[in-house]
Amino acid sequence: MSTGKGLMATQFVKPDWLLYNSFSFGMDGLGAIGCCTFRPGTCSTCYSLLNVGPGRPAACQARSQATRREIHVVDHDSIDVADLAFMIAEVPTVSLRLALVSRDLDWEVAWGEVVIDRPEKTAFRTWRYASNLYIEREVPGPIAALLVGGKQEDVDGVTVLPPKTTSNALAERLPGQQRRHDLVTPWPRTEWRISHLQTPATAQQGLLVGDGPTFLSADAAVSAFFDAAASRMVSSRPAWRIVRHEQKAWIHRVKITPTKLVVRVKGSGLAGTSIELSSPTSHEQRPIGKQGTATFRLRESLPAHTILCLRTSDRWLDYRYFGDLTPGTRDDSIEWEQPGAELELLIAGGEGQHVEFKESLREESTRRKAMRTVAAFASWNSGTILVGVNDEGSVVGIPPADRDKVAVAITNAIRTNVTPEPPYAMRWIEHEGRHVLAIEVVADTQWHACGLQEPRFYVRRGASTMPATLPEIAMGFGGG
Repeated sequence: MSTGKGLMATQFVKPDWLLYNSFSFGMDGLGAIGCCTFRPGTCSTCYSLLNVGPGRPAACQARSQATRREIHVVDHDSIDVADLAFMIAEVPTVSLRLALVSRDLDWEVAWGEVVIDRPEKTAFRTWRYASNLYIEREVPGPIAALLVGGKQEDVDGVTVLPPKTTSNALAERLPGQQRRHDLVTPWPRTEWRISHLQTPATAQQGLLVGDGPTFLSADAAVSAFFDAAASRMVSSRPAWRIVRHEQKAWIHRVKITPTKLVVRVKGSGLAGTSIELSSPTSHEQRPIGKQGTATFRLRESLPAHTILCLRTSDRWLDYRYFGDLTPGTRDDSIEWEQPGAELELLIAGGEGQHVEFKESLREESTRRKAMRTVAAFASWNSGTILVGVNDEGSVVGIPPADRDKVAVAITNAIRTNVTPEPPYAMRWIEHEGRHVLAIEVVADTQWHACGLQEPRFYVRRGASTMPATLPEIAMGFGGG
């Protein structure tokens, strides 16, 4: 392996262990796996890139099957990093992103990301600075598995040292269109997060100028490289984030009319699947046919707390929950031909952690309170402010002639009062001839302050917006 810091913009270099027996995950406390050393003829669970023959060792086969059961079934869990590394190694190629910090003659991973079954082609990127290096490549799964498992590896001629991490990974399985950690996908996905044992060094301080875009700080470069976003708190970012896209069966489009709900499903594994529509008062289930569509008749408008679930006999594949419509996050897969029903679902639960009603924003004091709520939603848990709905949940609406004026005033108020300006969207919803403005605010990984003279941080507690406490602020900045 190379010990220098050179970077070659060439084809991936295979390390020696892919050709010769020299290494085992049984070393350094990652768990002995008996026969599973890196040598030609062993199975993919042992990280060999060779085909598996009939002589596959029984112990290795059992370990592989156990790992698949653990990783594929649970929705929320804490799993061993070694098990996760085994899964990555079984994938022929993965997308690898690394934010590296100079360490003597080598580079140490400050933050890393592995994407499995990425739908689009992996970008080939290299941003190099005096003490920081950012690279994105498509690499063999075993290479990424070694790095995640805590072993040094070469990536395009660069000797990469893994970060010191916990021995377990937190796993979460997410349905399509659900945002988590600045990522939303049309199909379901599973995410694993492995934490640092200590805060990584960012090495270079101040302005980053080099063979890549110029940034004010290393934090800004990390946010741009991984999230294509402005500078955010990287202290809350895990050492490793592993994302697996799951496109075998997923909900592509849902159309809701006053009399029916039509769902369109896509994927390569639709055989044996069905779609279920359940609410507290009703339940229906339809098989998914060759056309990938199913239709449900609605006696009235769609009930609150309805679940649309694409499933097998005992496992969900994708779902949509029509409870509070996940305020603050717009679901582009849902098409409403009865916008009033969408508003009714938002109002049904009343004001709470994710929903705020404002009859109007004409008064300065009311606008100030609304801006505090915008800051709280953006800093903590996302949410929707409905302008044109009074405290009792009645739709009073905004006069059509005032729509443009109201939208401009709110845009200016957010830009002026909330720092930094948060991610949000505004849209109009019509209900029985009345117009309501929905301000949908998406939480991100940084605090947003409200106020010009005395900026303060705010959080949402139930249906109230309150100043954040010092422990809450510390937690938000990665100190909790």
